[in-house]
Amino acid sequence: MFTRPKHDRDFSFARVLSAGLDRRLSIGQAISICLLESRAELAATVTKISPDKISLELSRPTSPLSFQEGEQVRIKCLEKRIVYCWDVEVVEISGPGNKHVEVSIRGEGVTVERRKSLRVSSSIPLSFMVIDADQTYLIGERVLNVATQNITVGGLRFETSLPLKVGDTLEMNLHLSPSQQVNAVGWVVLSEPVERGGKYVNSVALEFLQVEAEEQKQLLQFLAQSADE
Repeated sequence: MFTRPKHDRDFSFARVLSAGLDRRLSIGQAISICLLESRAELAATVTKISPDKISLELSRPTSPLSFQEGEQVRIKCLEKRIVYCWDVEVVEISGPGNKHVEVSIRGEGVTVERRKSLRVSSSIPLSFMVIDADQTYLIGERVLNVATQNITVGGLRFETSLPLKVGDTLEMNLHLSPSQQVNAVGWVVLSEPVERGGKYVNSVALEFLQVEAEEQKQLLQFLAQSADE
């Protein structure tokens, strides 16, 4: 089981955001739910918005023990390389697989400027397996020969012929060198068609959900070295 490193919760370059969560989100938008105690993250989609409550649908079924009604969790969404975060309270969990979640907004939010994260336009070989998808026939699909277009310690972009959608979850292996590999779980935050040689493929932006601390350190060192070359 991957866990998100503790230092990821330290909001460098952060400031308090006075605008309400309901003003930043839109129906159908992909967000993540961060469980504060375990630091695990779950992918979800916004289904309903009001000034004091947000309804979400998780990308996969979850055990009632993952989080419970009355628990405080953190909502995170990405907009133009800026992460917006709000602490919210779980009001209701319902539906098949406990996928329908309603949360109430608590106080002001925090915005984290991600443009200051190191981004490298580098072609790094990667392989991945689809572990959750809107189109269920894709689950279990393996892709071996892909390369990144750009990458940061928080995510990456690549192109694929698979019809991936926002909220789909991938288990990835990044081949930094013949002897160095980083494993990560991430979810799709953007997928749009682009034309390549008369054919269309999907340009996919993926945000890491779970990376072990040591492997994240290796990735950061790799990015720093690549930027210096």
